[in-house]
Amino acid sequence: MSDHRPESARSASEAVPADAGLEPPGDQPQESRPGLAPDNGATAADPPSTEREPEDVEDTDETEEPLDSADVLRRLAGLLGDSGRIDVGDMQVQGQNATGHGALAIGTVNVTAAATAGGGRVWAETLSESTVREVAFAYATAASDQQLDRQLKQRHLVCLSGPTGSGRFTSALVASARRHGFGRVGVLGVEQLADLLGTNSGPRSGCGYVLRLSDETVCSVDGYTLVALAARAETHGVTLLLVGDFSRRIQDLSGHVVEHRPPPAEEVFRTRLRRELTVPCVGFCADGCAGGCVERYVDEECVRHPLLATYLGGEPRPREVVAVVQAIARTAPRAAALTARLAELLPRQLRERAARILDAEDGAGASVGWSRDQVRAFRLSCAVLVGLSASEIRLAADRLVAADGLGYADRLVSADAPMPPATVPLRLRGTTVDQLLGQTLRAAVVVPADGWAVGAAHLQFAAGSEQLRSAVLDVAWTDWYPPRVLLGWLADLVRAEQPAVRQAAAGAVGWTASRDVQAALDTVRDLARERRAGVRQAAAIVLVAMAMQPHLRQRVRAELDRWAAGPAGHLRDTVARAHELGLARLWPDAALVQLRLVASARMQRWNNSVVRGLVEVYQSGHATALVPDLVEWTRSPDREVQLHAARTLRVLAERWARPPREHWPELLDLARTGFITDDDLATLWATALSLPETAYRSWRTLGSWLSRADGQPEVAGHVLALLRLVVAGRIPLRRRLHHQLRHVWRPVMPRNALLADVGQLIDEDNR
Repeated sequence: MSDHRPESARSASEAVPADAGLEPPGDQPQESRPGLAPDNGATAADPPSTEREPEDVEDTDETEEPLDSADVLRRLAGLLGDSGRIDVGDMQVQGQNATGHGALAIGTVNVTAAATAGGGRVWAETLSESTVREVAFAYATAASDQQLDRQLKQRHLVCLSGPTGSGRFTSALVASARRHGFGRVGVLGVEQLADLLGTNSGPRSGCGYVLRLSDETVCSVDGYTLVALAARAETHGVTLLLVGDFSRRIQDLSGHVVEHRPPPAEEVFRTRLRRELTVPCVGFCADGCAGGCVERYVDEECVRHPLLATYLGGEPRPREVVAVVQAIARTAPRAAALTARLAELLPRQLRERAARILDAEDGAGASVGWSRDQVRAFRLSCAVLVGLSASEIRLAADRLVAADGLGYADRLVSADAPMPPATVPLRLRGTTVDQLLGQTLRAAVVVPADGWAVGAAHLQFAAGSEQLRSAVLDVAWTDWYPPRVLLGWLADLVRAEQPAVRQAAAGAVGWTASRDVQAALDTVRDLARERRAGVRQAAAIVLVAMAMQPHLRQRVRAELDRWAAGPAGHLRDTVARAHELGLARLWPDAALVQLRLVASARMQRWNNSVVRGLVEVYQSGHATALVPDLVEWTRSPDREVQLHAARTLRVLAERWARPPREHWPELLDLARTGFITDDDLATLWATALSLPETAYRSWRTLGSWLSRADGQPEVAGHVLALLRLVVAGRIPLRRRLHHQLRHVWRPVMPRNALLADVGQLIDEDNR
């Protein structure tokens, strides 16, 4: 157990030397005997027994990573939560009908079309002045606008680079309007970029034209074509803005490319919503509306709404924000209506984005020799193994490709059907990972800048994008992989050697329970029977993830009741581990019942999980229920149960109250305020001081209480009163207290005035 005391509390308790609680000479402490595990916070050390329950066998050697329950719950909440992000499709119609940025439809356009000698076509669409003004009026200034304006003044051709949906097209339109005027902005459309060089009729002089390029066109463009286009634009007195994703061509096209840096999502939302609201008044303005209600609605009701605040905090792309604005601006919903509208919109749009991620585009992995199935497996592995390195994600993807191939081979007529090839060895670099992730997933993933330098880049989902993980899993479950293949792959990852891989995969198995609870229970039962402690720890995480879903709690609790009452030692151990990792915080009442059953298993003598689960109950604010139950444990005829009660007391006795009462032991402070009774606390202390397995460190802890109480009259009075109850009627404990006082405490704490009162207490009892 970690030390949760304040720094001042720890320094004060260290006033007791290391040997302040040593056993009498010749009596070696039970906990320090050679060959036994040390009691580091909650571990008992009893001589091995030859009696075995079913499955009560020694664990295989494995380093088990200690986990914090709060951290486990926080990570699972990121996967199982219901907040979402938003996306929309690219609404562009080529030709004379409409064009636009995101979902913006253009009204009146003047269209001309010119044929080239090679048979290609060039569309020149001159936008109406009113349309461009509307776009500019609702435009949020981007960080790259000043640089773009400077380039347009110096050059006749500029490339504006940015991912799809980032607002790059709108920025290009507004920049052209700033350069030439609202009535002299046009949009070009071409089949091939070279078609512009062969156009017979030139563009209107003094206009600014915007041309959106596909990814294929961007990859094929060369410097000679750009130079020729720039010369032609200069000849006709126009500017040409090429819009596309030039991120991989910046070095090749140096000097021509401006990287688009979109404004903050919150600023885009505010600006667009103020413009898009179609109702003159969104409040209840009795004496006429002066427009102030619109500002309050945007700033207070919308931007501060928890769902929208989380969404905007994830920095979605401007095109996505436009879709949210349009959904809100139609009716300007408030309070519950706004929440309901968002709850309906966000999950649907989130799933559409996840579907685009897994439906890998043609040629996504062609540059590295990967098939679409391999790319899809890599992207799904990113969602499952969030926070891990790219190499670990790639290995997990290899397993999924193999598992998927085996699954489908079972349904093939021919048993000799070829299996899918394994992923070729590949050193993952920045540009390679970008290609494998694709634009949609890459926009949601953060790669630390220094990760590639040290060769261990870890892929993280950006803040606000966490729920995209569950959406990707949902699409994989329903659209791409048979459930048995997906569950088998995740179970295989849970059995992996790397603890981080096991834990991440365990959360995903818990997620699957909402789709097929029986299949998830069967999977976690198999994992809980494993001899490897690390695998059982991951199985416990699965149970916590399942219990965090309200509609599954009754089913999971019934299953754990059977495990806790059954004879299988490893299943019972997994129940204790689940409570240790956060389940006790969710079900404190069930934890006390199930941990009582698990504590009777001799297998728990070598594990800490029962005590840690009880400490979780205590930390969640249920000390008033825990302490009386532990007192009942001390009266159990089962010595194993008594031992766990004593262990728990010893761990809790090392906790100190929070400032400004940090000089109080936390348990003693609870007794002082009446949350627990002095008699119950004395009973637990008497048990911990009497059992050989816990006596050594319990006497040390009691010595630290006396050290801290010296010079604190109120604390000293309560400590003495507690000691009086502990030794009352217990002759062996009174003798041991006398021994501690004479041979241990007085030699190491000669200036502690409280020890004289302890001596008088012993004499009183002797009389």
